[in-house]
Amino acid sequence: MTRSSRSKLSLITAFSFAGLTQLIGSDPVPAAATWNLWPESPPQYLDGAPPETCDDRGSIRGVTVPAIIIYPADATARNGITIILCAGGGYGALDWKTHVEYSAAVFNPLGVTIVGLKYRLRPPHRLDNSGIQALTLLDAKRALRLVRHRAGELGVDPTRIGIAGFSAGANLAMNLAANFDEGDPDSPDPVERESSRPDFAVGLATWHWREKTSPFSFRPESPPVFLVHATNDGMPDSAGRIGGAPIDLPRAIARDLETIGVPVRLLEFEEGAHGVGNLIPQRVKNSFPPARWPWLLLDWLDKIPKP
Repeated sequence: MTRSSRSKLSLITAFSFAGLTQLIGSDPVPAAATWNLWPESPPQYLDGAPPETCDDRGSIRGVTVPAIIIYPADATARNGITIILCAGGGYGALDWKTHVEYSAAVFNPLGVTIVGLKYRLRPPHRLDNSGIQALTLLDAKRALRLVRHRAGELGVDPTRIGIAGFSAGANLAMNLAANFDEGDPDSPDPVERESSRPDFAVGLATWHWREKTSPFSFRPESPPVFLVHATNDGMPDSAGRIGGAPIDLPRAIARDLETIGVPVRLLEFEEGAHGVGNLIPQRVKNSFPPARWPWLLLDWLDKIPKP
């Protein structure tokens, strides 16, 4: 078996959804618990900011107190895998319903616990691009540590905790995959003693301000990476406007990982554009090809060599 693989999928594929979509709920699943990442104010806390908001479409804005929201798999189906999921929204919003709640509705019946990461946003934080990446990396690291530290309470395996993200959330997931640490063994906080290395990382429509080259400096110890992207992402629309993320970016990430021997798989689809990974119910029920990625991810994780 090769350490990396790359697939280009179209409407005709050998992968079958027969019977699988009957397992999937059509509505978002309720959360079981919300945990703030830090027991008191987080590092670099922004005092005096207006409260966060959530609109009718389930989009969250103005986050200053990072937290995780837990959507547990049913105990009878649980396989130990946890995915910390980072919604997209350009670091200015979190498309929570579309990215987190609908993903939980798919993954929970498959035995996977979903942990939504409510990371900090701008506004209200007034930061440049590198500044918001550094701030949210603190949140992602802490989320990994906290889930790993409390894995027994959650009924999950502390060695099977991954991070996934959509668009800007994928940017954060890749940032963590490249910049994790092993924890501080001398910290008085037991959570900070835990490693922040994810056991795998998933990038869905990975975005970096429409750039085509990878800004991430991975290392041989980086976790296996699974990428999902559409070839029509980042293409001009009928008015000539360019949005989303070009396919060049995940291809560059995959090449970099292949070069250093980190297992990677890149799935390229010819449809889906920047919403390629969205697991909205009608896509799942109608067997929309990119909506296969949860099953393909779990199959790939079972097959890659264990460290």
